[in-house]
Amino acid sequence: MGVCCSPALLGVFQRWFLYPPDKTPHFHPNETTLAWLHRTYPALPPAQRPLECTLRPGEVLYFPDRWWHATLNLDTSVFISTFLG
Repeated sequence: MGVCCSPALLGVFQRWFLYPPDKTPHFHPNETTLAWLHRTYPALPPAQRPLECTLRPGEVLYFPDRWWHATLNLDTSVFISTFLG
């Protein structure tokens, strides 16, 4: 099973941060992605930083089950995601 995500319509851009299941993410459930990006991310050593990408309109991201992730909308967005099994 995995997750397939696509920032659909309206010229949406999203920045994604991904950690594989064997790495403990440095995300906090009570902190927004923007706050995490400003406070926590700059202090992370390169080896502890997540994989990153920016999705542009019409692009799709698939990542396997159990991967940790956080997103940052870079614009007003409409977002569709589905779980594939």
